[in-house]
Amino acid sequence: MGREGALAEKEFSDAEWLDSIDRLIARCMPESTRKQDRSRQREKEILRAAMRVFARDGLSSARISDIAAEAGIPISTIYEYYSGKEEIAHAVPVAHLCRFFQEYRALSEKKSTAYDHVWNYLYLSADFARRNPDWARSLYLEIWPSVSIAQGEIKDLFDDYVRILIRAIRMGEIRGEWPAGHNHYETAAIMIGAVNQMIITWLMMRKPKDLSKSVAAMLDRAMVLLDPVNPPSRL
Repeated sequence: MGREGALAEKEFSDAEWLDSIDRLIARCMPESTRKQDRSRQREKEILRAAMRVFARDGLSSARISDIAAEAGIPISTIYEYYSGKEEIAHAVPVAHLCRFFQEYRALSEKKSTAYDHVWNYLYLSADFARRNPDWARSLYLEIWPSVSIAQGEIKDLFDDYVRILIRAIRMGEIRGEWPAGHNHYETAAIMIGAVNQMIITWLMMRKPKDLSKSVAAMLDRAMVLLDPVNPPSRL
């Protein structure tokens, strides 16, 4: 086996896969983890209030005073933690996406096939949104479409979100679970786009009624993208 093949095998070993997720979690851990408990709690209160306000009023209409009123604290207290509304809007997805990656890491410990890593990643994206609807409404309807996410930490985090799926698709190729030759970015974009559209429709219309069940059925069909001739299977 050549050096390139050996490196590829190491890169996609089970241990390296978990390690890559651990590195991502470490990067996205909020600054508040290094603060005192009281300070961390106040920051969480601000972010929870901001999520409710963004989900209710929309990002463009929301004001710092609205967030302060929702949290039951003075406006001046918010400015002790954040410079303004935009910084809060960036902090909202960071904290929750870090929790998402932690949940995904726990799932990955129990599964070892690339198919499971791809399927679970996309399914968990929808199920996490279902369990955190205020956050999901803020992220998918307000923050993600905003031009303000095109730079800085929030852009890096969204890029990492896509990279994890791309790595799982590459893992399946190297392990022989499906043929090589995919345009990894295209495949990831189609899959993420399909899941996101179902989440958005659910947030706006509450359809499908059972989001998790509908996404699971859709993913079983979407996985055909990885091998149209011999579709991968969870069985």
